[in-house]
Amino acid sequence: MRAFWRAALVALTAGFAQQAAAADIKVICIPAWKSSFETLLPQFERETGHKVTVRYGIFPDQKSQLESGDFDVALFAAPQVDDLIKRGTLATGWKTDIARTSIGVAVKSGAPKPDIKDEAAFKSTLLAAKSITYTKQSQTGVYLTKQLERIGLMEAIKDKLILQPGGAMTTPAVAKGEAELGIVLVSDILGTPGVDLVGPIPDSLQNYVLQSAGLSASAKQPAAGAAFIRFLSSPAAGAVFKAKGLEPTPR
Repeated sequence: MRAFWRAALVALTAGFAQQAAAADIKVICIPAWKSSFETLLPQFERETGHKVTVRYGIFPDQKSQLESGDFDVALFAAPQVDDLIKRGTLATGWKTDIARTSIGVAVKSGAPKPDIKDEAAFKSTLLAAKSITYTKQSQTGVYLTKQLERIGLMEAIKDKLILQPGGAMTTPAVAKGEAELGIVLVSDILGTPGVDLVGPIPDSLQNYVLQSAGLSASAKQPAAGAAFIRFLSSPAAGAVFKAKGLEPTPR
């Protein structure tokens, strides 16, 4: 009986210790992570006892929270993370490359998939489309606008463009039939019900962006935030990212 009660006391003490160490981690990131996080966050929370709250939004929409320091972990494009480290918003020594994103084309589920196998086919498809949508102020949207101008398409398709004002709005617009084509990150397409992935845009127009995690310089939960970053860089997390349309960084 003494052995039983000793074991019970040890288990009870360990439970209290885990509860005391449990933290509420605030994460800010682009919508590209949402589908992966729906799978990964419950696993992380079970394993650690921590709770993770995520605010999704394109980088420009996250600036006020970044400036306030009211977050523990941020995940954005590597150059943006580097800049945040230089500004003192993110702590030095914690930048971790997680996965890279790529751009694809979406259509409503069941709709015919147009030809985008090369730049010529992609241009023909955009010219033939009745409507095209993407997010204007996102990193992908800014890049895409420059590419459409570079290949001489912007003027020809400007009247059929539906430019979304914020993140996580492009694929739903396609799913609801508000736009025929959506040009957005592949991970967003695979994570949205009601749309099908046509494929990545041609290599001559493609923009692979390395996404990195950083720890807030003013994190209220620095140890828990660091644990979350380590979890995201694990092989198990990498397998989920790959299945959700992200390309994990080799370890």
